[in-house]
Amino acid sequence: MKLSVLFLLALPTATWAAAPADDATQRSLDACLAAPGGASTAGQTQCEVTAQQSYDRRMNRAYTQLMRKLPPAAAARLRAAQRAWIAFRDADEAARSALYETRQGTMYVPMQAAASARIVCDRALELEGLLQVMTIDD
Repeated sequence: MKLSVLFLLALPTATWAAAPADDATQRSLDACLAAPGGASTAGQTQCEVTAQQSYDRRMNRAYTQLMRKLPPAAAARLRAAQRAWIAFRDADEAARSALYETRQGTMYVPMQAAASARIVCDRALELEGLLQVMTIDD
């Protein structure tokens, strides 16, 4: 049982391992979690929410820049993909919320916040990568 709890506690942090080492948002999240207040449930949750907000801004910035650079047909496809991703994100959030509501304990609050931040992080990094592709010939 103790091993299961330790695994679950490590899960939110482990999922962030995919972010690049030079990722400013990841560094801020790591510093926030390492700060004295970052160890509490409320502190962890706030750190994750702040990271999600940062990744959301980055995602929106990359999306806007891509839409300006892409030809109309490609921009229309990206717009459709982004709308589908938003629907997926919202459905995934609802499913996770339903799952976590069946659990008891405060540890699930930061776990859910971390999962929500992760999905936005992944999309932000993906769009930033696509933007880099668009600047290869510039």
